[in-house]
Amino acid sequence: MKSNEQLEKDVVVLLVKFKEEMDENGPKMMKPEILGMEEIEKTFNHIGIWFYIMQSEYFDTVTVEMDSDPAKAIEELRKTPTVAIKRAIPLDSIVSSPPELIINTIQKLVQAKVAKNESFTVKCELRDNGYTLRDMENLNSADLLSSQVASILCRELDLEHDDRDSDWIVQIEELGDTTGIAVCRWEDVLIKD
Repeated sequence: MKSNEQLEKDVVVLLVKFKEEMDENGPKMMKPEILGMEEIEKTFNHIGIWFYIMQSEYFDTVTVEMDSDPAKAIEELRKTPTVAIKRAIPLDSIVSSPPELIINTIQKLVQAKVAKNESFTVKCELRDNGYTLRDMENLNSADLLSSQVASILCRELDLEHDDRDSDWIVQIEELGDTTGIAVCRWEDVLIKD
């Protein structure tokens, strides 16, 4: 998988998150990642696309390289009854995790995709790691990184930040040593309850 640059046009990477349902005795579903990968395999084999599932450092997250339109894959996942898949989003870029690189990449992607009259929201999924920006406070939470990204996009690109009814979603997803970035419309994202 390419890192530190936009993904090649002939390979699409889909980020897939799995559910972990808990009850008073612990996880209800054993190994949701195994079931989730089986659901991905069954669905993508059914539509006949080439794909390769890559595990991340986190049991509930995988990336799927494929040679197909992500809208087709997400639409098929939307139609298929699944129990383990919680979310799927097409990634625009995978970068190493220094926050300066994440923010610069997001700024370039948003500038290329989002029109001046459109709004955005930032969704950030970080684990326990801290992100330190040069000349800035330690960003040790997803909320702080989201706020920093939103502030820069509003100030530098003159865009409107709207968490309630935005046109675009900027997704930041920690994958371990790398971070996945997506800038897409809400209808391009699969979210299952």
